[in-house]
Amino acid sequence: MTTRLDTQEHRHTLPKGFKLQEYQIERVLGKPGGFGVTYLALDTNLHQSVAIKEYMPGDFAVRDGVSSVCVRSQIDESSFQWGLQCFLDEARILAKFKHPNIVRVLRFFEENGTAYMVMEYQEGYCLADYLKEKEKLVENELLDIALPLMDGLQQVHEMGLLHRDIKPNNIYIRHDRSPVLLDFGSARYAVSQRSRSVTSIVSPGYAPLEQYDNILDIQGAWTDIYALGAVMYRSISGEDPPAATRRVIKDPMIPAVEIGKNRYRQALLQAIDWALALSEEDRPRSIVAWREKIMLPPPEQVQHSPQKKIDHLLRLNQAQRYVAIIAGITIVGLALTVGVLLDKHRELIAALETQKNTYETTLQTERTRFTTQLAEQSDAISNVEKNARQLQNTIEQLSKFGVQTAMESFIANVENGEPLPSNNVSNTPSSHYFKVSAKVADDDVLNVRQFPNPRAGIVGIIPPASKCVLYLDTFYVFKNAVWVLVQFDNVKGWVNSSFLVETQECPPHEQ
Repeated sequence: MTTRLDTQEHRHTLPKGFKLQEYQIERVLGKPGGFGVTYLALDTNLHQSVAIKEYMPGDFAVRDGVSSVCVRSQIDESSFQWGLQCFLDEARILAKFKHPNIVRVLRFFEENGTAYMVMEYQEGYCLADYLKEKEKLVENELLDIALPLMDGLQQVHEMGLLHRDIKPNNIYIRHDRSPVLLDFGSARYAVSQRSRSVTSIVSPGYAPLEQYDNILDIQGAWTDIYALGAVMYRSISGEDPPAATRRVIKDPMIPAVEIGKNRYRQALLQAIDWALALSEEDRPRSIVAWREKIMLPPPEQVQHSPQKKIDHLLRLNQAQRYVAIIAGITIVGLALTVGVLLDKHRELIAALETQKNTYETTLQTERTRFTTQLAEQSDAISNVEKNARQLQNTIEQLSKFGVQTAMESFIANVENGEPLPSNNVSNTPSSHYFKVSAKVADDDVLNVRQFPNPRAGIVGIIPPASKCVLYLDTFYVFKNAVWVLVQFDNVKGWVNSSFLVETQECPPHEQ
Protein backbone atom coordinates (compact mmCIF):
# COMPACT_ATOMS: atom_id res chain seq x y z
CA MET A 1 0.00 0.00 0.00
CA THR A 2 1.37 3.42 -0.96
CA THR A 3 1.33 6.08 1.78
CA ARG A 4 0.07 9.54 0.86
CA LEU A 5 2.45 12.16 2.18
CA ASP A 6 -0.19 14.91 2.07
CA THR A 7 -2.32 13.26 4.76
CA GLN A 8 -1.65 14.69 8.23
CA GLU A 9 -3.14 13.37 11.47
CA HIS A 10 -2.94 16.80 13.12
CA ARG A 11 -2.54 20.32 11.85
CA HIS A 12 1.08 21.48 11.47
CA THR A 13 2.59 17.97 11.88
CA LEU A 14 4.74 15.89 9.53
CA PRO A 15 2.61 13.56 7.38
CA LYS A 16 2.62 9.79 7.66
CA GLY A 17 5.34 8.22 5.49
CA PHE A 18 7.59 11.29 5.55
CA LYS A 19 11.32 10.41 5.49
CA LEU A 20 13.40 12.25 8.09
CA GLN A 21 16.97 11.10 7.42
CA GLU A 22 16.87 7.32 8.09
CA TYR A 23 13.54 7.55 9.94
CA GLN A 24 10.08 7.15 8.41
CA ILE A 25 7.20 8.87 10.22
CA GLU A 26 4.37 6.46 11.08
CA ARG A 27 2.02 8.49 13.30
CA VAL A 28 1.73 11.19 15.96
CA LEU A 29 2.03 9.96 19.55
CA GLY A 30 -0.56 11.54 21.81
CA LYS A 31 -1.83 15.09 21.33
CA PRO A 32 0.68 17.63 19.98
CA GLY A 33 1.65 20.13 22.69
CA GLY A 34 2.33 23.84 22.45
CA PHE A 35 6.09 23.33 22.44
CA GLY A 36 6.70 20.22 20.34
CA VAL A 37 5.32 17.19 18.53
CA THR A 38 6.26 13.54 19.25
CA TYR A 39 6.06 10.95 16.48
CA LEU A 40 6.30 7.18 16.25
CA ALA A 41 8.83 6.41 13.50
CA LEU A 42 10.65 3.46 11.98
CA ASP A 43 14.45 3.36 11.88
CA THR A 44 14.83 2.01 8.35
CA ASN A 45 18.45 0.97 8.99
CA LEU A 46 17.85 -1.02 12.19
CA HIS A 47 14.20 -1.90 11.46
CA GLN A 48 13.03 -0.88 14.92
CA SER A 49 10.56 1.67 16.27
CA VAL A 50 11.70 4.96 17.80
CA ALA A 51 10.00 8.05 19.20
CA ILE A 52 11.02 11.39 17.69
CA LYS A 53 10.30 14.72 19.37
CA GLU A 54 10.25 17.76 17.06
CA TYR A 55 10.87 21.32 18.32
CA MET A 56 7.70 23.08 17.14
CA PRO A 57 6.71 25.98 19.44
CA GLY A 58 3.21 26.84 18.28
CA ASP A 59 3.36 30.18 20.12
CA PHE A 60 5.72 31.69 17.57
CA ALA A 61 6.39 29.11 14.79
CA VAL A 62 4.40 27.59 11.89
CA ARG A 63 4.87 24.84 9.35
CA ASP A 64 5.93 26.23 5.98
CA GLY A 65 4.82 23.64 3.45
CA VAL A 66 5.18 19.92 4.28
CA SER A 67 8.24 19.92 6.51
CA SER A 68 9.99 23.27 7.03
CA VAL A 69 9.41 25.25 10.24
CA CYS A 70 9.67 29.05 10.34
CA VAL A 71 8.84 31.86 12.77
CA ARG A 72 5.51 33.65 12.59
CA SER A 73 7.16 37.09 12.45
CA GLN A 74 10.61 38.66 12.66
CA ILE A 75 9.97 39.74 16.24
CA ASP A 76 9.74 36.05 17.24
CA GLU A 77 13.10 35.10 15.71
CA SER A 78 15.21 35.57 18.87
CA SER A 79 12.71 33.63 21.04
CA PHE A 80 12.59 30.80 18.49
CA GLN A 81 16.39 30.52 18.31
CA TRP A 82 16.70 30.67 22.12
CA GLY A 83 14.15 27.84 22.45
CA LEU A 84 15.94 25.83 19.78
CA GLN A 85 19.22 26.07 21.69
CA CYS A 86 17.49 25.09 24.96
CA PHE A 87 15.90 22.09 23.19
CA LEU A 88 19.33 20.94 21.95
CA ASP A 89 20.96 21.52 25.35
CA GLU A 90 18.29 19.41 27.06
CA ALA A 91 18.74 16.64 24.47
CA ARG A 92 22.52 16.75 24.96
CA ILE A 93 22.16 16.24 28.73
CA LEU A 94 19.54 13.49 28.42
CA ALA A 95 21.70 11.66 25.89
CA LYS A 96 24.27 11.16 28.67
CA PHE A 97 21.80 9.21 30.81
CA LYS A 98 21.48 5.45 30.57
CA HIS A 99 19.11 5.00 33.49
CA PRO A 100 16.40 2.33 33.00
CA ASN A 101 13.67 4.63 34.37
CA ILE A 102 14.51 7.80 32.41
CA VAL A 103 13.64 7.98 28.71
CA ARG A 104 16.82 7.38 26.72
CA VAL A 105 17.85 9.82 23.99
CA LEU A 106 19.62 7.99 21.14
CA ARG A 107 20.63 11.05 19.09
CA PHE A 108 19.55 14.56 18.10
CA PHE A 109 20.00 16.67 14.98
CA GLU A 110 18.88 19.86 13.22
CA GLU A 111 16.87 19.79 10.00
CA ASN A 112 13.92 21.56 8.30
CA GLY A 113 14.73 24.78 10.17
CA THR A 114 14.19 23.09 13.54
CA ALA A 115 15.61 20.25 15.70
CA TYR A 116 14.71 16.63 16.50
CA MET A 117 15.35 14.36 19.47
CA VAL A 118 15.34 10.59 18.76
CA MET A 119 14.39 8.43 21.76
CA GLU A 120 13.77 4.78 22.54
CA TYR A 121 10.13 3.86 21.92
CA GLN A 122 8.50 2.47 25.06
CA GLU A 123 5.82 -0.21 24.68
CA GLY A 124 3.23 -0.49 27.42
CA TYR A 125 0.66 1.93 28.83
CA CYS A 126 0.69 5.29 30.58
CA LEU A 127 0.01 5.51 34.31
CA ALA A 128 -2.95 7.87 33.74
CA ASP A 129 -4.85 5.16 31.80
CA TYR A 130 -3.91 2.53 34.38
CA LEU A 131 -5.23 4.66 37.25
CA LYS A 132 -8.49 5.29 35.41
CA GLU A 133 -8.97 1.53 35.23
CA LYS A 134 -7.73 0.55 38.69
CA GLU A 135 -8.39 3.88 40.55
CA LYS A 136 -6.00 3.16 43.48
CA LEU A 137 -2.72 1.28 43.98
CA VAL A 138 -1.70 -0.88 46.94
CA GLU A 139 1.49 0.11 48.74
CA ASN A 140 3.85 -2.41 47.10
CA GLU A 141 2.56 -1.51 43.64
CA LEU A 142 2.94 2.22 44.35
CA LEU A 143 6.53 1.83 45.61
CA ASP A 144 7.44 -0.37 42.61
CA ILE A 145 6.64 2.69 40.47
CA ALA A 146 7.76 5.58 42.71
CA LEU A 147 11.11 4.33 43.99
CA PRO A 148 12.70 3.62 40.56
CA LEU A 149 11.52 7.04 39.34
CA MET A 150 13.11 8.66 42.41
CA ASP A 151 16.39 6.92 41.63
CA GLY A 152 16.31 8.27 38.07
CA LEU A 153 15.29 11.78 39.18
CA GLN A 154 18.15 11.89 41.67
CA GLN A 155 20.64 11.43 38.82
CA VAL A 156 18.82 14.04 36.72
CA HIS A 157 18.99 16.57 39.56
CA GLU A 158 22.68 15.85 40.15
CA MET A 159 23.28 16.85 36.51
CA GLY A 160 21.58 20.23 37.14
CA LEU A 161 18.40 19.38 35.21
CA LEU A 162 14.74 19.37 36.32
CA HIS A 163 11.81 17.55 34.73
CA ARG A 164 9.20 20.24 35.57
CA ASP A 165 6.17 18.32 34.23
CA ILE A 166 5.80 15.07 36.19
CA LYS A 167 2.24 13.73 36.02
CA PRO A 168 0.53 10.37 35.31
CA ASN A 169 0.42 11.15 31.57
CA ASN A 170 4.24 11.42 31.47
CA ILE A 171 4.90 8.14 33.34
CA TYR A 172 4.88 5.00 31.19
CA ILE A 173 4.60 1.45 32.52
CA ARG A 174 6.41 -1.10 30.36
CA HIS A 175 5.13 -4.64 29.85
CA ASP A 176 7.63 -5.87 32.47
CA ARG A 177 5.94 -3.48 34.98
CA SER A 178 8.97 -1.14 35.19
CA PRO A 179 8.21 2.62 34.99
CA VAL A 180 9.89 5.19 32.75
CA LEU A 181 9.67 9.00 32.93
CA LEU A 182 8.98 10.80 29.63
CA ASP A 183 8.61 14.30 28.16
CA PHE A 184 10.93 16.63 30.09
CA GLY A 185 9.80 20.27 30.24
CA SER A 186 12.99 22.14 31.10
CA ALA A 187 13.47 23.62 27.64
CA ARG A 188 9.94 25.03 27.62
CA TYR A 189 10.51 26.55 31.07
CA ALA A 190 13.71 28.25 29.89
CA VAL A 191 11.86 29.80 26.95
CA SER A 192 8.99 30.96 29.20
CA GLN A 193 11.56 32.86 31.28
CA ARG A 194 12.64 34.79 28.17
CA SER A 195 9.43 35.18 26.16
CA ARG A 196 6.12 36.45 27.50
CA SER A 197 4.29 34.67 24.66
CA VAL A 198 5.19 31.26 26.16
CA THR A 199 3.46 30.39 29.42
CA SER A 200 4.99 28.24 32.16
CA ILE A 201 4.25 24.52 32.31
CA VAL A 202 1.28 24.20 34.64
CA SER A 203 -0.53 20.87 35.09
CA PRO A 204 -3.24 21.67 37.69
CA GLY A 205 -2.96 19.35 40.68
CA TYR A 206 0.62 18.38 39.87
CA ALA A 207 2.39 21.75 39.48
CA PRO A 208 3.54 23.45 42.71
CA LEU A 209 2.79 27.10 43.39
CA GLU A 210 6.19 28.35 42.19
CA GLN A 211 5.49 27.08 38.64
CA TYR A 212 2.61 29.56 38.28
CA ASP A 213 5.10 32.45 38.38
CA ASN A 214 7.44 33.32 35.50
CA ILE A 215 9.20 36.04 37.50
CA LEU A 216 10.50 34.38 40.67
CA ASP A 217 13.13 31.73 39.88
CA ILE A 218 12.71 29.53 42.99
CA GLN A 219 12.38 26.14 41.30
CA GLY A 220 14.58 23.21 42.29
CA ALA A 221 14.51 19.52 43.20
CA TRP A 222 11.58 20.33 45.50
CA THR A 223 9.55 21.30 42.41
CA ASP A 224 9.80 17.77 40.93
CA ILE A 225 9.29 16.29 44.42
CA TYR A 226 5.93 18.10 44.71
CA ALA A 227 4.81 16.72 41.33
CA LEU A 228 5.85 13.12 42.10
CA GLY A 229 4.24 13.45 45.54
CA ALA A 230 1.02 14.51 43.76
CA VAL A 231 1.23 11.39 41.56
CA MET A 232 1.54 9.24 44.71
CA TYR A 233 -1.40 11.12 46.31
CA ARG A 234 -3.52 10.38 43.21
CA SER A 235 -2.52 6.71 43.46
CA ILE A 236 -3.73 6.31 47.07
CA SER A 237 -6.79 8.60 46.96
CA GLY A 238 -8.24 7.89 43.52
CA GLU A 239 -8.50 11.64 42.78
CA ASP A 240 -6.17 14.38 41.52
CA PRO A 241 -4.93 16.75 44.23
CA PRO A 242 -6.50 20.24 44.10
CA ALA A 243 -4.57 22.86 42.12
CA ALA A 244 -1.94 24.66 44.19
CA THR A 245 -3.70 27.99 43.58
CA ARG A 246 -6.85 26.66 45.30
CA ARG A 247 -4.83 25.78 48.38
CA VAL A 248 -3.50 29.29 49.10
CA ILE A 249 -6.36 30.79 51.15
CA LYS A 250 -8.24 27.74 52.43
CA ASP A 251 -6.67 24.37 51.61
CA PRO A 252 -9.35 21.84 50.56
CA MET A 253 -6.88 18.94 50.27
CA ILE A 254 -7.38 16.12 52.77
CA PRO A 255 -3.93 15.03 54.05
CA ALA A 256 -2.60 11.67 52.89
CA VAL A 257 -2.25 10.54 56.52
CA GLU A 258 -6.06 10.70 56.77
CA ILE A 259 -6.95 9.30 53.34
CA GLY A 260 -4.56 6.33 53.57
CA LYS A 261 -4.90 5.57 57.29
CA ASN A 262 -4.70 1.84 58.09
CA ARG A 263 -4.03 1.04 54.40
CA TYR A 264 -0.47 2.37 54.03
CA ARG A 265 2.50 2.82 56.34
CA GLN A 266 2.42 6.00 58.39
CA ALA A 267 5.92 7.01 57.23
CA LEU A 268 4.87 6.74 53.56
CA LEU A 269 1.77 8.91 54.10
CA GLN A 270 3.75 11.50 56.07
CA ALA A 271 6.35 11.63 53.27
CA ILE A 272 3.61 12.31 50.67
CA ASP A 273 2.21 15.18 52.77
CA TRP A 274 5.77 16.51 53.22
CA ALA A 275 6.27 16.59 49.45
CA LEU A 276 2.95 18.42 48.94
CA ALA A 277 3.74 21.35 51.28
CA LEU A 278 2.62 24.60 49.60
CA SER A 279 5.79 26.54 50.39
CA GLU A 280 8.91 25.25 48.66
CA GLU A 281 10.86 25.88 51.87
CA ASP A 282 8.76 23.28 53.73
CA ARG A 283 9.39 20.44 51.24
CA PRO A 284 12.30 17.95 51.12
CA ARG A 285 15.35 19.61 49.62
CA SER A 286 16.52 16.44 47.83
CA ILE A 287 15.31 13.05 46.62
CA VAL A 288 17.71 11.40 49.11
CA ALA A 289 16.07 13.06 52.14
CA TRP A 290 12.58 12.31 50.86
CA ARG A 291 13.32 8.65 50.11
CA GLU A 292 14.80 8.11 53.59
CA LYS A 293 11.51 9.30 55.09
CA ILE A 294 9.47 7.03 52.81
CA MET A 295 11.50 3.94 53.67
CA LEU A 296 11.30 4.28 57.47
CA PRO A 297 10.05 0.86 58.76
CA PRO A 298 6.96 0.53 61.00
CA PRO A 299 7.81 0.83 64.72
CA GLU A 300 6.99 -2.82 65.37
CA GLN A 301 9.59 -3.92 62.80
CA VAL A 302 12.53 -1.90 64.16
CA GLN A 303 13.63 -4.52 66.69
CA HIS A 304 12.49 -7.98 67.66
CA SER A 305 12.16 -9.79 70.98
CA PRO A 306 13.00 -8.96 73.74
CA GLN A 307 13.01 -5.32 72.59
CA LYS A 308 9.65 -5.91 70.91
CA LYS A 309 8.16 -6.68 74.32
CA ILE A 310 9.64 -3.49 75.76
CA ASP A 311 8.16 -1.45 72.87
CA HIS A 312 4.79 -3.03 73.55
CA LEU A 313 5.16 -2.04 77.22
CA LEU A 314 5.79 1.59 76.19
CA ARG A 315 2.52 1.67 74.27
CA LEU A 316 0.58 1.03 77.48
CA ASN A 317 -0.94 4.03 79.25
CA GLN A 318 0.89 5.59 82.17
CA ALA A 319 -0.94 3.66 84.92
CA GLN A 320 -0.45 0.32 83.18
CA ARG A 321 3.26 1.08 82.72
CA TYR A 322 3.84 1.69 86.43
CA VAL A 323 1.94 -1.49 87.36
CA ALA A 324 4.09 -3.48 84.93
CA ILE A 325 7.30 -1.93 86.31
CA ILE A 326 6.33 -2.75 89.92
CA ALA A 327 5.37 -6.28 88.96
CA GLY A 328 8.66 -6.78 87.10
CA ILE A 329 10.75 -5.51 90.03
CA THR A 330 8.77 -7.71 92.45
CA ILE A 331 9.41 -10.80 90.34
CA VAL A 332 13.12 -10.01 90.14
CA GLY A 333 13.25 -9.49 93.94
CA LEU A 334 11.58 -12.83 94.62
CA ALA A 335 13.98 -14.53 92.25
CA LEU A 336 16.94 -12.99 94.08
CA THR A 337 15.58 -14.20 97.46
CA VAL A 338 15.18 -17.71 96.17
CA GLY A 339 18.70 -17.55 94.73
CA VAL A 340 20.17 -16.61 98.13
CA LEU A 341 18.41 -19.53 99.80
CA LEU A 342 19.40 -22.01 97.13
CA ASP A 343 23.14 -22.21 96.56
CA LYS A 344 22.68 -24.47 93.56
CA HIS A 345 20.99 -21.65 91.63
CA ARG A 346 23.72 -19.02 91.87
CA GLU A 347 24.08 -18.96 88.10
CA LEU A 348 20.39 -18.15 87.86
CA ILE A 349 20.86 -15.32 90.38
CA ALA A 350 23.61 -13.76 88.25
CA ALA A 351 21.49 -14.05 85.11
CA LEU A 352 18.49 -12.45 86.84
CA GLU A 353 20.63 -9.63 88.20
CA THR A 354 21.93 -8.88 84.71
CA GLN A 355 18.42 -9.00 83.31
CA LYS A 356 17.20 -6.61 86.02
CA ASN A 357 19.95 -4.09 85.24
CA THR A 358 19.27 -4.29 81.53
CA TYR A 359 15.53 -3.91 82.17
CA GLU A 360 15.98 -0.83 84.36
CA THR A 361 18.41 0.78 81.90
CA THR A 362 16.00 0.18 79.03
CA LEU A 363 13.09 1.64 80.97
CA GLN A 364 15.09 4.77 81.79
CA THR A 365 16.09 5.16 78.13
CA GLU A 366 12.51 4.76 76.93
CA ARG A 367 11.22 7.15 79.60
CA THR A 368 13.67 9.77 78.28
CA ARG A 369 12.59 9.12 74.70
CA PHE A 370 8.93 9.42 75.67
CA THR A 371 9.61 12.80 77.36
CA THR A 372 11.49 14.02 74.25
CA GLN A 373 8.61 13.00 71.97
CA LEU A 374 6.14 14.93 74.14
CA ALA A 375 8.35 18.02 73.87
CA GLU A 376 8.61 17.63 70.07
CA GLN A 377 4.83 17.29 69.78
CA SER A 378 4.41 20.45 71.86
CA ASP A 379 6.80 22.28 69.52
CA ALA A 380 4.88 20.98 66.49
CA ILE A 381 1.59 22.26 67.95
CA SER A 382 3.22 25.65 68.57
CA ASN A 383 4.39 25.76 64.94
CA VAL A 384 0.87 24.92 63.69
CA GLU A 385 -0.58 27.71 65.85
CA LYS A 386 2.08 30.12 64.56
CA ASN A 387 1.30 29.21 60.93
CA ALA A 388 -2.42 29.62 61.63
CA ARG A 389 -1.82 33.11 63.04
CA GLN A 390 0.31 34.01 60.01
CA LEU A 391 -2.41 32.76 57.63
CA GLN A 392 -5.08 34.72 59.52
CA ASN A 393 -2.92 37.85 59.29
CA THR A 394 -2.53 37.31 55.51
CA ILE A 395 -6.31 36.90 55.12
CA GLU A 396 -6.92 40.09 57.12
CA GLN A 397 -4.43 41.98 54.92
CA LEU A 398 -6.16 40.69 51.80
CA SER A 399 -9.58 41.69 53.18
CA LYS A 400 -8.22 45.22 53.83
CA PHE A 401 -7.71 45.60 50.08
CA GLY A 402 -11.06 44.04 49.17
CA VAL A 403 -9.57 41.25 47.06
CA GLN A 404 -11.74 38.31 48.14
CA THR A 405 -13.95 38.60 45.05
CA ALA A 406 -10.93 38.88 42.74
CA MET A 407 -9.26 35.83 44.35
CA GLU A 408 -12.45 33.74 43.98
CA SER A 409 -12.64 34.77 40.32
CA PHE A 410 -8.94 33.83 39.83
CA ILE A 411 -9.48 30.39 41.40
CA ALA A 412 -12.63 29.82 39.31
CA ASN A 413 -10.65 30.59 36.14
CA VAL A 414 -8.01 28.01 37.12
CA GLU A 415 -10.67 25.33 37.79
CA ASN A 416 -12.39 26.08 34.46
CA GLY A 417 -9.14 25.81 32.51
CA GLU A 418 -9.06 29.52 31.59
CA PRO A 419 -5.65 30.99 30.56
CA LEU A 420 -3.55 32.15 33.51
CA PRO A 421 -1.71 35.48 33.65
CA SER A 422 2.07 35.45 33.11
CA ASN A 423 2.63 36.01 36.85
CA ASN A 424 0.83 35.64 40.19
CA VAL A 425 -0.24 39.31 40.46
CA SER A 426 -4.01 39.91 40.63
CA ASN A 427 -6.20 43.01 40.31
CA THR A 428 -8.86 44.31 42.68
CA PRO A 429 -12.03 46.24 41.76
CA SER A 430 -11.13 49.79 42.85
CA SER A 431 -8.37 52.25 43.84
CA HIS A 432 -8.18 54.02 47.19
CA TYR A 433 -5.74 55.82 49.50
CA PHE A 434 -3.75 54.62 52.50
CA LYS A 435 -1.43 56.24 55.04
CA VAL A 436 1.76 54.84 56.60
CA SER A 437 0.89 53.14 59.91
CA ALA A 438 2.45 53.73 63.32
CA LYS A 439 4.42 50.49 62.86
CA VAL A 440 7.02 52.59 60.99
CA ALA A 441 9.03 54.49 63.64
CA ASP A 442 9.47 58.28 63.48
CA ASP A 443 13.12 57.90 62.54
CA ASP A 444 12.50 55.16 59.96
CA VAL A 445 11.05 55.06 56.45
CA LEU A 446 8.90 52.69 54.41
CA ASN A 447 11.01 51.11 51.63
CA VAL A 448 9.46 50.85 48.15
CA ARG A 449 10.81 47.85 46.21
CA GLN A 450 11.05 46.93 42.54
CA PHE A 451 9.36 43.53 42.99
CA PRO A 452 7.04 42.07 45.72
CA ASN A 453 9.89 40.49 47.64
CA PRO A 454 11.74 41.71 50.79
CA ARG A 455 15.04 40.96 49.01
CA ALA A 456 14.17 42.97 45.87
CA GLY A 457 15.93 46.23 45.08
CA ILE A 458 14.71 49.51 46.63
CA VAL A 459 13.37 52.09 44.13
CA GLY A 460 12.38 54.74 46.66
CA ILE A 461 11.13 55.52 50.17
CA ILE A 462 7.97 56.86 51.79
CA PRO A 463 8.56 58.99 54.93
CA PRO A 464 6.89 57.93 58.21
CA ALA A 465 3.34 59.20 58.88
CA SER A 466 2.88 59.98 55.15
CA LYS A 467 -0.69 60.24 53.90
CA CYS A 468 -2.40 59.79 50.54
CA VAL A 469 -0.40 56.76 49.42
CA LEU A 470 -2.34 55.62 46.31
CA TYR A 471 -3.04 51.88 46.02
CA LEU A 472 -2.84 50.86 42.29
CA ASP A 473 -5.25 47.88 42.35
CA THR A 474 -2.51 45.23 42.31
CA PHE A 475 -1.42 42.87 45.08
CA TYR A 476 0.81 39.78 45.47
CA VAL A 477 0.90 37.17 48.25
CA PHE A 478 4.49 36.23 49.11
CA LYS A 479 5.29 33.96 52.12
CA ASN A 480 2.35 35.01 54.36
CA ALA A 481 2.73 38.72 53.50
CA VAL A 482 0.54 40.78 51.15
CA TRP A 483 2.54 43.17 48.95
CA VAL A 484 0.74 45.99 47.12
CA LEU A 485 1.66 48.28 44.22
CA VAL A 486 1.45 51.95 45.28
CA GLN A 487 2.21 55.49 44.01
CA PHE A 488 3.47 58.28 46.31
CA ASP A 489 4.61 61.51 44.70
CA ASN A 490 7.11 60.32 42.05
CA VAL A 491 7.77 56.96 43.69
CA LYS A 492 6.03 53.87 42.34
CA GLY A 493 6.65 50.31 43.49
CA TRP A 494 5.84 47.50 45.95
CA VAL A 495 5.46 47.81 49.75
CA ASN A 496 4.42 45.40 52.53
CA SER A 497 0.73 46.18 53.20
CA SER A 498 1.11 45.54 56.95
CA PHE A 499 2.56 49.08 57.18
CA LEU A 500 -0.47 50.74 55.52
CA VAL A 501 -3.76 51.89 57.05
CA GLU A 502 -6.77 52.95 55.00
CA THR A 503 -7.58 56.68 55.24
CA GLN A 504 -10.48 58.90 54.24
CA GLU A 505 -8.42 62.11 54.47
CA CYS A 506 -7.51 62.22 50.79
CA PRO A 507 -9.50 63.35 47.73
CA PRO A 508 -11.18 60.58 45.72
CA HIS A 509 -8.90 59.04 43.12
CA GLU A 510 -9.99 59.84 39.55
CA GLN A 511 -9.86 56.81 37.27
